[in-house]
Amino acid sequence: SFLPLCLLSMELLQSATFPSKQKLLIVVTIAIALFTIIPILYPFVEDPNIFLKQQHPSQTNIIKLQNSVVTTHETCDIFSGEWVPNREAPYYTNTTCWAIHEHQNCMKFGRPDTEFMKWKWKPDGCEDDLPVFDP
Repeated sequence: SFLPLCLLSMELLQSATFPSKQKLLIVVTIAIALFTIIPILYPFVEDPNIFLKQQHPSQTNIIKLQNSVVTTHETCDIFSGEWVPNREAPYYTNTTCWAIHEHQNCMKFGRPDTEFMKWKWKPDGCEDDLPVFDP
């Protein structure tokens, strides 16, 4: 759509019927139009549904966690506490959880048991347990 417009403007500019001021005005107008329209339309070329996307679910979970811990339990200190046994804990391995990095993979480096997976963090002063980690 821009190519025929550019070719037409070039033909008009090359014709001898237009004075030089009118040629300059046409070139400036086309340049301003292109430099204005292309940046506006560029995001739609990359992703046509850019404005229809919803917020990523994990971001929503993080916001809910922050709001529930901070506003509900003002005396709750999530940075101090202790690890307590949790026999019903879900198991996360390096193949099921993207958040476990290579250097944190205990099983890969020979740990024979899985008992280290059955623990949860109990913050000091918190009435409720922290939500289960959901990567």
